[in-house]
Amino acid sequence: MQHPQSYSTGELIQTFRHGKFLVYFLVILGVVCLGTAGFVLYLSTIAPQKNPVLFFGTSGFLLFCALCAFAASVWQKKLRRASYDVYEKGIAQVIGGQAQYTPYAEIQDLYLFSSGQTILSGMATNLAYRRNASEPFRWISEHLWKFMDFQQLVRERYLRERQPAVLDTLASGGAVTFNYISSGQVWRKRISGKFLNISTQPIVLTRDALEVQGRKIPLSSLRSVDLNAWTEKVVIKDESGKTVLSTIGLGILSLDLFLNTLSLIREQDHDMAGATPA
Repeated sequence: MQHPQSYSTGELIQTFRHGKFLVYFLVILGVVCLGTAGFVLYLSTIAPQKNPVLFFGTSGFLLFCALCAFAASVWQKKLRRASYDVYEKGIAQVIGGQAQYTPYAEIQDLYLFSSGQTILSGMATNLAYRRNASEPFRWISEHLWKFMDFQQLVRERYLRERQPAVLDTLASGGAVTFNYISSGQVWRKRISGKFLNISTQPIVLTRDALEVQGRKIPLSSLRSVDLNAWTEKVVIKDESGKTVLSTIGLGILSLDLFLNTLSLIREQDHDMAGATPA
């Protein structure tokens, strides 16, 4: 296990935990159903035996409900066992007193996606992160207490800590890879619920060019980056108006970092062009 103390974490900003209300409710529901099933069986021994099938059928159904409630409580307890310590420079997932710390600067994929009743709205109600494709995602859902505050804090800290490393790589002539999934895959996963089983495609960004699906486009030729809130889409076009990339925004992993990096590079190019004598 990796512990936060082995890294320069910065100050602990906030700890986020899962609420236990649903787990307790399911346990109580299970106990009530089990007790009622026993009471119905008791009634079958003292009531006239006009319809014993009714007694045994009702008792069996209540017993089944109790078992389902207990099973669901175990499942929900497992889903809610992790807490998260958000530091200035990274995030620690804590399970059973053991912390696994990941610096923001090492996170390649920060994945936001919708689930539940917000699927059609496109609101990000889940967050998952990983260093790279060689390790599994750590998934945090909206069941985390104050999830929206958690999500906003992690996105802000991630952008602040990882952005300088990305810009340094580009300035030194290197390339940075962002991963994305197609719009069709985004919608299929919203329906299937298998959100983390994703097949990504790369967006390779250098200081001078953007490479998508084998097509390399000079950044100087990009005309616009449009964000359409209604359709959730990110659309990038070149100077001729031809679409370079069009996909649902949440399908781009590390979306904030990708858009902010493009914006900063375009601003730098604009400033350089303005400073060049005519």
